[in-house]
Amino acid sequence: MEASASLGTRQKFARYACDYCRQKKLRCSRELPKCNTCKPWPGSCHYSRETFSSQPSISINRIPEALAHIEARLGHLESTVQHLTNSVDRMLQTVLSTSPKPSGAQRPAESNISGTAAENGSNSDLYIGPLHSFSFLQETPANIEAVPQPSGDETRRSAHSELQYLSDRLATAPVSPCIMKDTTDFYVPPRPAGYRLISRFLELAETGEPFYSAPTDEVVRQVVFEPHKVREKASIVFFNYLLLCDTSSDDDSNIETEKLRHNVRLALNDSRIFLEPREANIKALTILATHGEDYAAPNLSWMLLGHACQQAEALGLHTSGHHSFEFRQKRLCLFWLLFMMDKSCSLAFGRPAFLATAVYQNVPLPDDSILVRFHLRDREEDGQKISRFGAHFLKRSMELSKLIGLVLDVLAMGGSLIAKKDIQSKLDDWYQDTNQTLTETMNAESISATTSHRQEMALGINNIRFHYLNVLVILLKGDESNATLRLSSARDAISLLRSIVSNWSSIYNGVVWQLLYYPFTPFFVIFENIVHQTCWTPAVEQDLQLLSTTVTYYAEMQLQMRLLATVCSRLQRVAAVFLQLAQTHVRQYISAQTADIRAISTAHRSPPQLGDCDRSADNDQVMSDMASSHAEDSQALPNIDTVGPDIARYLEWLPADLAVAWPMFDPAGQGMTGLHSSGDDGGTANNPSRKIFDGVFDWFSWDTYYAGVES
Repeated sequence: MEASASLGTRQKFARYACDYCRQKKLRCSRELPKCNTCKPWPGSCHYSRETFSSQPSISINRIPEALAHIEARLGHLESTVQHLTNSVDRMLQTVLSTSPKPSGAQRPAESNISGTAAENGSNSDLYIGPLHSFSFLQETPANIEAVPQPSGDETRRSAHSELQYLSDRLATAPVSPCIMKDTTDFYVPPRPAGYRLISRFLELAETGEPFYSAPTDEVVRQVVFEPHKVREKASIVFFNYLLLCDTSSDDDSNIETEKLRHNVRLALNDSRIFLEPREANIKALTILATHGEDYAAPNLSWMLLGHACQQAEALGLHTSGHHSFEFRQKRLCLFWLLFMMDKSCSLAFGRPAFLATAVYQNVPLPDDSILVRFHLRDREEDGQKISRFGAHFLKRSMELSKLIGLVLDVLAMGGSLIAKKDIQSKLDDWYQDTNQTLTETMNAESISATTSHRQEMALGINNIRFHYLNVLVILLKGDESNATLRLSSARDAISLLRSIVSNWSSIYNGVVWQLLYYPFTPFFVIFENIVHQTCWTPAVEQDLQLLSTTVTYYAEMQLQMRLLATVCSRLQRVAAVFLQLAQTHVRQYISAQTADIRAISTAHRSPPQLGDCDRSADNDQVMSDMASSHAEDSQALPNIDTVGPDIARYLEWLPADLAVAWPMFDPAGQGMTGLHSSGDDGGTANNPSRKIFDGVFDWFSWDTYYAGVES
């Protein structure tokens, strides 16, 4: 009985307390299956120590095996890490101990650049469509290869390099990081300096009428002295960047300029400028996209414009609403400004427009009473009659944007030649009417206008013609039946470059990046024509001179755009390299023709005349037509500065070895021994220096020089 009772007690009670009582340090009854403490609660009562002690043989046998397995794994990991460490140490010692060689000094930099390009390529390279203003990016490499490269000449390689730079500028959207010591606080000027800035801002804001209007006096004061309290940070951008544009035209840089730029960048950190539909945001983004020299890269302008257009649609700027007449008209002006820029960007990049022409082409244009506020503000004209030239200029530009929308539709849909011909006819009618209206307005207002006002009106007319010719060149692309018209339009466009040199302060000059990059569209049309020529004609000489005019244009723009002086200098180099390549091509064909003439002269044959070239007659006719066109334009546009290309600058860009292969050039610029002057070019009648390029080449003098044969 006692033995059975003792066995029952061992089965009913555990040797140790349960896990819960042991953890809580409670007195455990050790009853099985649950103690008194655990009985009121659901769940089991665990006696882990009892289980461990009841199977001592199993635990004792497994512990050594588990420890041995863990130790083996740790040993393997330690050996692997040590092996990797030794490999890295050996590689570093090899790299550090190797002396750099000149031939491979640039390899790390090149690999770094390529690695960076590969890393950022998907983020920075932007799409450019097949039909657009910058289509020469795809065509020019083949034209470069078409020029035979003499031994030791690196001109062709330089041309590829410069074309790559131009492509990078047009097909990427780089943003330089802002490096400032203090990037959290706005710059607040002293009170005297602050009120001076306010006074200057109010003067500059008048030039933005009717698109922009200055904020209220209270908002302006808060922007200057309490910028951290301004809710709409777009007002800070508008204020500071308008002043920054004004200081960019000064020759002397100052600390205040950097402080203004710091305020702009700090305000742009507010994402609401890009995401929240407000008129203040649209105005700030628009001024950056049009006149922002810091944001003059074409793709950056296009991106800023995209945000502005989407906000304009969200706000319904084109709708009438129930607001006052003044308020509706100002919103309408801002909408049409976006519409014009949108069509220009779409034509440049071959991308769909943000504001579809089919949707908004019937939106009414702003009233003349509002558009007349767009005119040059000059202190000398106080009390005089307000000019209406700006109103006509804006309205005609808005009509041109509608036509550009039709051009975009035809190019995107692959329209037929008949459709292109119809749009070309509309463009021609628009230009004739626009040219007549603006010319009559300028003639009527020139009597009482100031000198600066007359220059501005001439700039506006030339700018309108340049954009018309640029659109015409793009529209006629790929149409062989209009190849002659396309080439003559490109020539006319380049001949206008010297007359549209300007900066942001000119109100009739258009968008900053268009002044910098649009000239390359007609430039490469002329370059392609030179490359595919197989004989020397006066037309080729004129084309070389036009390429030289482009080089000179960028040199003059460099003096106008102080913040973009480096970019203008780089673009000038691009044009100069392709001018040199075109000259190389022409010299090679002249040398080949000279060798043929020498052989013919030796055989006592008459040298071939200039008219024997297959295409010379056509080229002469093209240049004659261009000259007639220039003569008509000069008569229709009096008082317009139509200064021809500077020949001295052209000779300056000729290579140094040209005197050996081309001896009839007088190095001193006194004359040309192989050319006879001609008075056919009516457009250059007032510039005698250009007549030397209009003569006929004297092959007899050339033959006398090289073959020693008396002519």
